[in-house]
Amino acid sequence: MADLLCGTYYPSIDQKGRMSFPTKLREILGPEFYLCQGHDDAYIAVYSPEAFQEYCEKLNSVAGKNGANIRRMLLAGADKQVPDKQGRIFITQQLRDHAGITDEVVVIGANKRAEIWNKSKWEEFNNSISQDEINDLLADLVI
Repeated sequence: MADLLCGTYYPSIDQKGRMSFPTKLREILGPEFYLCQGHDDAYIAVYSPEAFQEYCEKLNSVAGKNGANIRRMLLAGADKQVPDKQGRIFITQQLRDHAGITDEVVVIGANKRAEIWNKSKWEEFNNSISQDEINDLLADLVI
């Protein structure tokens, strides 16, 4: 996966948990990818096989019982997906519950992974960060 994932998409999701995954992101992720719980907020993380392997290796570096517990929590609901001919994937009930997804979703590219959010939670997240905060955090970064 050479290209980075970026962009914001608003696909629909049906009552059975099927949704059309954005073509641009599928093209970068490849023909199959992994869904798992986001660990820093209530979203579903989407990884290419290579990025998922890297993620699992980082999880494996957390030692002891705490590491085992974290791996259990984050990977128990992980799911490999191969989009159908229409580009649809299935999101398990466990992952939908984690992210609070019922009807409206937002899919974003977030560098090495994509994220699937409940639309209202995504909007709440976006409204929680001001442009001034972003400017302060990036003030020393030369772009």
